[in-house]
Parts: sequence; C-alpha cells; structure tokens
Amino acid sequence: MEQLDLQPFESVTDTGWQSGSGLPLGILAGVQAYTSDADGRYQGRAHSPDCTHRRPERGVSRDDDLVTIEELLGNKGFDPCSKCGGYAVRRLSQDQVAYYRAAHRLHVLTHQVRSAAARNNSTGGAELAAKLQEFTDLDRKTAHAWFPLRKEARRWQQTVDALLGELPGSA
Repeated sequence: MEQLDLQPFESVTDTGWQSGSGLPLGILAGVQAYTSDADGRYQGRAHSPDCTHRRPERGVSRDDDLVTIEELLGNKGFDPCSKCGGYAVRRLSQDQVAYYRAAHRLHVLTHQVRSAAARNNSTGGAELAAKLQEFTDLDRKTAHAWFPLRKEARRWQQTVDALLGELPGSA
C-alpha cells in the first residue's frame, strides 16, 4: 500500500511555498484509503496500516477507517503522521495512474510557468507552451475517464488556459 502525493489537488496559496495547483481530484476522488483515524477522534496522529509508529500491530485492523481520498482531504480533523502520511491507498486502476501522473506533470509546469512569469523570462516560454500543449485538448475518451463530472474537465482546461496566458510573451 502506498500514499499519494496530493499537492497538485490542494488549493493554490499566496505563499508560493509548496502551494497546490487547485487541480480537480477527478477519478482519484473515489480512491479508497485506509487510516487509523480519519476524523481525529483519538489522541495521537493517524497512521497508515504499515507505519512503524503504529503499535502494537501493523496491517489493516478492524478498527481502521476506510474512506475515500475526497473524504480524507475534506476532513479538517485528520492529523497525519509525518513519516507515513497517515493513510495508504488501495491499488489504482490504469486510468487513475495516468491521471495522477498527468496531474503531477501539470503541477510541475504550473510552478515553472509562474517562475518564468515572475522573472519575465520569455526565452523559456515557447518550450513551456509546447509542454502545456499536451494538456490543452484531451480527447473525449480520456476526458471521460479522468473526469466523472464535466465541471472538473472544465476546471482542468481553465487551469491550462490560464497557464498559457501567464507565459511571458503570450499577450
């Protein structure tokens, strides 16, 4: 069991320090996760089933919570262990893995575009624009597989369009 890096799906912050990109969870919203304390009901932090901080037993137990990633992200009482992240997910499908990887590539590009815009560096703009083209027009099959809701597909497209507009020399 593994933990997902959910930073691309977290809200954008003004601090710039490890800011999310505000991407939609899409197909990842329903991914199931095991945790020892999804709601912050118990003293101590939430742990994944294989965390070494979990005592006395390791592995999934009858007291563990089985929640979706969407529920976990929406729960303000969730206090994860700093070593294991507080949860472990069940196996992802091929479509879920494809979307997870694409979201991370777009997240990296988001930071590169904002960095180039802050420096007003137009020399790398064409290269970044070419990389963003991968995400501009998803085919219908991919969009349907990644985004159960149309508003999520629109949000993805709006994010890509906004990044293209932020590139130096794009005006």
